Amino acid sequence: MFSQDYRRIAILLIILMASNVSLVYGDSMFTDMAESHWAYEYVKELVHIGLMDSYEDGTFRPNEVVNIADALVYITRLLNLSEEEIHKIRLEHEYILNRFDLSQDREDAIAIALDKGLVTEAFVNNNLFSKGDLRPVTKVDVSKYIAIVLGMGEPEEGIYAFLYKDTAQIPERVRPYIKFLIDKGILDSKGDGEGNFNPNQPVTRAVLAKMLYLAYSQMDEKLVLIPEEMEATESALVDEYDLTGIITARVDKFLIIDDGQRLDSYQLDKDAKIIIDDIERGEDSIQVGLNIKAVVHDGNIIKKLVVDNDLDIFSGVIHNISLQNSSLSILVESMEGAIKTFNISEDAHISLNGKKAYLFNLKEGDWVKLEAFDDIALKITGEGKDGKVEGRVVDMDLDGRILLVEREDESTYEYSITNNTTIYRNSNSASLEELRRKDVIVLTISKGELEVIEAKSVPGIDEGYIKEILISASPKLTISDQGEEREYFISPKALIKKDEKIANLYHLRLDDYVRLNLESDEIMAIEVLEKR
Repeated sequence: MFSQDYRRIAILLIILMASNVSLVYGDSMFTDMAESHWAYEYVKELVHIGLMDSYEDGTFRPNEVVNIADALVYITRLLNLSEEEIHKIRLEHEYILNRFDLSQDREDAIAIALDKGLVTEAFVNNNLFSKGDLRPVTKVDVSKYIAIVLGMGEPEEGIYAFLYKDTAQIPERVRPYIKFLIDKGILDSKGDGEGNFNPNQPVTRAVLAKMLYLAYSQMDEKLVLIPEEMEATESALVDEYDLTGIITARVDKFLIIDDGQRLDSYQLDKDAKIIIDDIERGEDSIQVGLNIKAVVHDGNIIKKLVVDNDLDIFSGVIHNISLQNSSLSILVESMEGAIKTFNISEDAHISLNGKKAYLFNLKEGDWVKLEAFDDIALKITGEGKDGKVEGRVVDMDLDGRILLVEREDESTYEYSITNNTTIYRNSNSASLEELRRKDVIVLTISKGELEVIEAKSVPGIDEGYIKEILISASPKLTISDQGEEREYFISPKALIKKDEKIANLYHLRLDDYVRLNLESDEIMAIEVLEKR
């Protein structure tokens, strides 16, 4: 039996050696922010669900001042607009955005802020920059923006009295927004430790994280319980219990295990039984990333550990995504009506419509496939009922009216084409038969149905020996080069040259060596060359 103090030291030692992070920060997910930091829980959850970003070097930089454009990026994410909505809003405000040299994320956020009334065109023109740089966002700015995003209407006229010592410095025009956030529990009516509101103080990333987290909890009361001000409560110890989880780090006999709800440290008993692939093995066989089932005794001592790498696959429609006691879970109903709740691992891979995504991108009604270990979701692959999908055409089933698409993450998915699906190719109206493999496409999905297909051909060149010519209503040509055969459609407008003269398909011969000018997998020009 080990004391709690000894166990805490062991936890810090394990994380230090496993991740090369300074001992000061223990098992914090950031290299510059200890778990004891007042904003750690807020930051951790926001980064986990994708509302805020950490930096590539593993830092969060909690004391860094946020500029106004980045503040709008994070605040407008609360609205969770679809890519289609953002695209439309951006087009409406393109004439303003073109005046500035900003990243697309910042431009999108400013366009949304203009559209939703967070800022005005005059404000963007005159107050976005200060001395050539994006100006810091103030507490007054953030208060107004979050209040509007949370649905506050036009400010009501009246006298707004506050307890802050610096109330006189708060502009009258923003006092209704501050009162709104106080009533929502997002702002403290008593102010900081000295009783001040600090209206013109630049907002740091840590302060913004707390306000965003509390605002996010207001967006859907089912989603969030506000985290405690650190000092996690120790779980009540029992004589023996079963543990299912994933090993995230280890040093000697100490293991860090994620059970889908929390990370904790465990120690292997000196007589612990370790079973992998139905064979009893030694401690050296234990590796990070293994899925395990264990029998645990008082003091987090593992008596038996069984490795189980068989994952369960569960598909269905999202009913709810919730965050309770700082653990994430998702409720899914299968096509057969079975309903199951999964806890979500902190390292879970999430994608939506073939692109990397975060939990806040998923919505009720989206279809998902989960790869899970018991009730811990390790991978979530989602298909949204609304939104846009980018990819390229892999194949088509003309009879079944199915389009097979490869998306950004190289996954393929079949989309059903209905009579209401509108198709464009190279900006012209087209039919399914006119689409070609390798076409780059953007799909618009609405209420689960494919609404619009926008396809664009991809130019290319190929060379090889003619192995087959199919002359029909949709003529095709097969060429071979170094044993690899490739088949292409021949455009009715294809230009054919042989012996430096204009020719037609009937002039072509098997084993002619040809150079093809292509648009996706359609031949636009054929030139017969001398054999190599």
